[in-house]
Amino acid sequence: MCGTMRSYLWIGVCLLTCPVSFGQSLSIGGIGGGTATNDLSNQWVTDVSARYMIGPTLDIGLPFGFGFEADALYRHETYQATFIPVPQQHVTSWEFPLLLRKTLPFPLIKPFVEGGYAPRALQGGSLMSPYPSASHGIVIGGGVGLGIGRLRLSPVLRYTHWNNSPAVLIYSDGPTISLTQNQVDLLLGVSWRIR
Repeated sequence: MCGTMRSYLWIGVCLLTCPVSFGQSLSIGGIGGGTATNDLSNQWVTDVSARYMIGPTLDIGLPFGFGFEADALYRHETYQATFIPVPQQHVTSWEFPLLLRKTLPFPLIKPFVEGGYAPRALQGGSLMSPYPSASHGIVIGGGVGLGIGRLRLSPVLRYTHWNNSPAVLIYSDGPTISLTQNQVDLLLGVSWRIR
């Protein structure tokens, strides 16, 4: 029985480390930037957010110029109704892009294209909709990778199409305000290659 448990342990360790083992490199760091599009689908609410997003990033280099990137992007958004005197509403958003990247073979800068999937979780203020506060998005983007020793800088432009438009504000005597399904972000990733 002891030998069987040891076998299961080794299988578990191999399964957990295989994605990294096959990688040519491993980098960790941070990514941040801003949104170029309006978050809201209605003119009755003003977006007074700082419009920034920030979070950690993990990058695994794969053979043949491919790579895998996982991010956790935090956004704090603030909205103010223009037609009714209510307090500003605050919405916290976490986005988790999981992306496959293809780097093109150029000598100095490394242009790349990327695509993948991004779940999103929203938590809102007192007037936020009781309806589902989760979304799933399809992400495409492109950018360039710049390397200075082990330091890597990656400016990227990303487009995300969300599968739904979660309601942010619902008024009994007014319109329902929801988030748009299309989002364009300009981001800068800063990471350190640890292997």
